[in-house]
Amino acid sequence: MLRVEGVSKCFGKTRVIHDLRFEVPEGQMVGVIGRSGAGKSTLLRMVNQLTDVSEGIITFGGRQVSQLKGKSLRRWRGQTAMIFQQFNLIPRLDVITNVLMGRISHHATLPSMFKVFTREEKAQAIQALEQLDMADKALQRAGNLSGGQQQRVAIARAMMQKPRIMLADEPIASLDPRSAAMVMDSLKHINQSQGITVMCNLHSLETARQYCDRVIGMLHGEVVFDGSPQQLDRDSVQRIYGIEDGEKDVNESVTSGEVWSRQGPDNVAAFA
Repeated sequence: MLRVEGVSKCFGKTRVIHDLRFEVPEGQMVGVIGRSGAGKSTLLRMVNQLTDVSEGIITFGGRQVSQLKGKSLRRWRGQTAMIFQQFNLIPRLDVITNVLMGRISHHATLPSMFKVFTREEKAQAIQALEQLDMADKALQRAGNLSGGQQQRVAIARAMMQKPRIMLADEPIASLDPRSAAMVMDSLKHINQSQGITVMCNLHSLETARQYCDRVIGMLHGEVVFDGSPQQLDRDSVQRIYGIEDGEKDVNESVTSGEVWSRQGPDNVAAFA
């Protein structure tokens, strides 16, 4: 189980995360939603320890992970696969080599530098690509793939880490609807078939409702909603996206584009 207990984050004198407290049972798929600047990405980066917590603790499986250093920190990052909006592949390398990069944390430095991987690892990489319907692209340069295909390669790379938890930071924000659906289908399949905990930052409420077991809504660095997708009523959505009483209701605001403009360029989708 992932536990976030009294966690806050400050950058200088600015507090961007305020006293977060929640638990995520192992094997749950959680969507974290909210407008741009709500603190969603900072939350995931704290779980993965790409950024330190300023206050509070984060534990996983009863082990405190928010203060790890050195080898222990590298081992934890190997167990927390991170999927980014911009894929972070090496465009000049072929697909299978990019996927095999997910094994680097399991190798000594020298073999990693020369990309020396075992026959078993190469077989595992092909299997991961097959699960994502990408095996036929194994020998293509990653830079020649579409955005949706590159994101599925990034997911295959994450699977190669054999993670206990998968963190996806806006994985579909730059994708067309068809590619976005394929990526989310892949994450859901991994969650259900392998029991891997998935935390996924999303702007789209409809995506969260369709794929997630649970939704955490954030505003100004605080959790303002935590419940099932079915509990996301109009008042909850207005609270998450900072729509004050007296403003147009959620549906009217989305239709007129007002809420869209507050979210930045990413897709906010339907609120109803």
